Amino acid sequence: MDNVPPEKEIIIAFTGALSYGIYVLTLCYCLRWLLFSDEGWTARRNRKWSMVIISIAIFVLVTAYLAVGLYRNTKTIHDIINNIPANNPDGKIPWTSTVICVLANLTALLADIVLMYRCWIVYGMRNRILIFPIIMWIAGFICTILQGYWQIIHSNLNHKWNIVNMTIGPGMILIPFWGTTLLLNIYCMSMLMYRIWDATKESRGSSNIKILQFTLRILAESGFLYFSTTVTHFIVWFTPNNMAIRIASEINIPTIGIAFNLILIRAGYNSAQGEAGSAVDNYTSRAVSMMRYATDGDIMACQKVVIDISQETSFASESV
Repeated sequence: MDNVPPEKEIIIAFTGALSYGIYVLTLCYCLRWLLFSDEGWTARRNRKWSMVIISIAIFVLVTAYLAVGLYRNTKTIHDIINNIPANNPDGKIPWTSTVICVLANLTALLADIVLMYRCWIVYGMRNRILIFPIIMWIAGFICTILQGYWQIIHSNLNHKWNIVNMTIGPGMILIPFWGTTLLLNIYCMSMLMYRIWDATKESRGSSNIKILQFTLRILAESGFLYFSTTVTHFIVWFTPNNMAIRIASEINIPTIGIAFNLILIRAGYNSAQGEAGSAVDNYTSRAVSMMRYATDGDIMACQKVVIDISQETSFASESV
């Protein structure tokens, strides 16, 4: 993919900064619900440290992604203004491009791990439900390794490994990577939403129906946000508009973090405001967290069943 004109680099940088600003805002709200109680700013006694660590890890990856991209853009503009020739006479890909691609892939892979874990929990920890998504995840991880290897070692040997047309499309590595990511997300989100939707039919007339409906709604919202931007990012690669490709990339990676944070924000806010109804106010946030982000410690610490997904599995939401 060719570089865009310097004046358009400013637009791309602004788009990335705007997306990152929205992401940081959602991260602050997310950490508020993870670290502090629903009633105010009192420190939460039983913090879900697994979610805190994952949230911070995504923050580090997204920040590094945009920081390296900003460095690359400013250096490109500086070199053009000062008539400095590109420092890659042997045709090797700049290190910044390699790092950016790896960081983007790692961000998506980390979010996919959480999505798979959520699906595993909802289906009662049955391992067979994860066979397909694990295969897709491993394929994406292998693509990331191959991409880094080829960009570092063989980027100057295009005639040896670049046997496909690279003028249109993300290339022979990014095509299967984003393809496997999309398939993984389609599978997991479809299985999740079907499971919860099926549970709502079985729970009609029960107070737990509100929990299930609320869970289904916020899963659909966050899933649509992540899926729509990823599909757009994938499709735009097959257009000749390099600026559109760059802008879609700047938006897509922060959106992964935004979608991750929003569900925790919605669950925490709903628990505090009582949007799901007074009968389940104390259960909603924990039940949603169990469905999407439950950890082994959370499961062992729960006693009271409030969501009965099937005869074989249930989710507890009242902590000891």
